[in-house]
Parts: sequence; structure tokens; C-alpha cells
Amino acid sequence: DKDMHFQRMPMSQLIEEVVEPHRGFGIAIKVSMVGDGTEPVGSRNPAIRYGLGNLLENAVDFARSTVIVTSSWDARTVRIMIADDGPGFSADVLSRIGDPYISSRNSRTTANPTGGGLGLGFFIAKTLLERTGARLSIENRPPPETGAIVRITWSRASIEAQGNMDPGQDSGHNSFNVPGALLP
Repeated sequence: DKDMHFQRMPMSQLIEEVVEPHRGFGIAIKVSMVGDGTEPVGSRNPAIRYGLGNLLENAVDFARSTVIVTSSWDARTVRIMIADDGPGFSADVLSRIGDPYISSRNSRTTANPTGGGLGLGFFIAKTLLERTGARLSIENRPPPETGAIVRITWSRASIEAQGNMDPGQDSGHNSFNVPGALLP
């Protein structure tokens, strides 16, 4: 199909599409990509873009000065790591992060003076990414560094599968390809 080229994108393009809207807010976003073998090419899945974008937005909101986005791959696995230099997660939030209504935004920081948040953004991002086959792990950076690290891992086969395309891409509608999700 001649449109298949436009329905798929390499990992580097996915990362750039996720990162670009978050540039220019006073936080440096450093991107690095390293892989063993050819760069993975996957479908334009809005669930992946939205999930990664939400995780990156959280990192930018809490970072003091820098967010690092690293993508790596090999023949079997594709990984994305998002790390910030903010305060990191408190122990009580870290043990329950990803559950609905769990948020560290209730504690206002210099980097995030607005506070607020219900904890649903992370929950939705985690759910969307897991439904694409991803596994997420969340941790704090080891001392003396500060900040949070979110690691997202997929099997390379699940990223490169041609069938994980958003059906709305073909029809002109903007819907998520997430089974059971009730999103507009």
C-alpha cells in the first residue's frame, strides 16, 4: 500500500514528535538514541504518542533544569527511558504510582509552582502504553542525584507489528486503538 510509508515511522521520528511540543519551556530536553541493528519502525499509534507525551510532560513539569530521553533497541527489545532532575517521587507515592488518584503534584515545588493534579494523567498514560504491550518501571535516581526515571519497554516485534495501526488513521477519524478504552 502506497500510504503505508505515512502510516509508519521510525523510532527517531516518534521520539521527536513526542519531545517537540515540550521544548521552549526553560527545561533542556536531551535526546539520545543508540541501537544494535536497524532502527525500529512502528505504526503511528496515538496511544503510544499520548502515553509517552504525558510521561514527558510530567518530567518537564518537575525537572529543575534537564530531562533526558533515551531510546535504545536490539533484535528483541525496544526501550525508552525518561529521566528528570527534579525532586523525584516520595516513598509513599512511588509505591503506588500508576494507580488512579495518586499524585505527587499536591506538594508544590519551585520547579512546579502550580501543584494540583489528580494523578489520572500518569494512570492513563500507563494504561495506554501497557495496552500496546509495554512494561513500565518507575524509580528515583540513585543519590546523590535527584529526580525520577520512567522506563518503558516493548518487545521489538510488538512495536514493529503492522497490525497495531490506529484504525482512525485510515478513516480520517482521530481515535485510539486501545481495546476497552472509552476515549473520544
